[in-house]
Amino acid sequence: MNNLIGHDNTKKQLLTAMRSANTRNVAMPHLLFHGYPGCGKTSMARALAKMTNAPFLSVVPNDMKDYKSVLKMLDQLNHTGYDPRGNRIGQVKPTVLFLDEVHNTPLKGQELLGLVMERFMIESNKPNKFQWVPLFTLVGATTLAGKLSKPFRNRFKINIVFSPYNREEMEKIVVSHAYRLKISLSADAILSVAKRSRGVPRIAVGFLERVRDELVSNNLGIGNLSIVSKLFDDMGIDEEGFTNSELKILQILFETGMPMGLDNLSIMIDEDQKTIKDYSEPFLIRRGMIIVSGRGRVITQKGIDYLANIGKTNKFVKKEISFDYKRV
Repeated sequence: MNNLIGHDNTKKQLLTAMRSANTRNVAMPHLLFHGYPGCGKTSMARALAKMTNAPFLSVVPNDMKDYKSVLKMLDQLNHTGYDPRGNRIGQVKPTVLFLDEVHNTPLKGQELLGLVMERFMIESNKPNKFQWVPLFTLVGATTLAGKLSKPFRNRFKINIVFSPYNREEMEKIVVSHAYRLKISLSADAILSVAKRSRGVPRIAVGFLERVRDELVSNNLGIGNLSIVSKLFDDMGIDEEGFTNSELKILQILFETGMPMGLDNLSIMIDEDQKTIKDYSEPFLIRRGMIIVSGRGRVITQKGIDYLANIGKTNKFVKKEISFDYKRV
């Protein structure tokens, strides 16, 4: 876990919980990892299993739809350290059970899993009889924690929010993944990739794979700033990580000067609504470029200033924003 970059407070919490559970010979509390996609939830779950020397079992949430499927999954948990009745007779190694996109778990599965998470027992086929279940720690990863049923969500005793990484952390992540991909980058090229990665390692890895392909296909040894910059120009990604579509969003909101709904915005930039809502819009909001009001999307003064300052937008005139945000 110490090899993971960033998330220092999260690692402290998990180490404390792990040491306590190990001393008491119990499972760690169930964990809900939620927040920005691609920011280390899966890596943290795997690191936790490795540190506790416990099995790691990844399950597809949609498969947890009924009693039979849940029971089949529970049979795969680590049963060592127990007698036939389920009493602990040695040091147990509770399985780290990982459900990515846990919000996709059907309601019946949430109900069944919730009861097992609390009691470590499941009703058997015989009436009023229960079957013991070995201790485990369920790690649910999601970007939509609000979609979980309240009883199921309450079974997770530790909730951790995963946010995008800062610039310094992203540079370290770029260096680490460049080493794994066996490519060499100059210091300014590393910074260039880190700046454009939106604080998300998954995006950085995708960029680095494109850089690797560029270097290999052209028999180049080191990726310098010139090579990386040209590659990003070809991809339509500016120095701060904004795509051409996102700059179009800012341009349209600036030129119309009024709140705009998702339907019209999608048509005007020729991009599907889901991509705008799930990918572009969160980044623009997080960077303070737009806000979303009850009447639609509105560009902020920061967004207007950005358009005025980037080199490709000579037609933009820097001016003070005149929106009354209380009315939009």
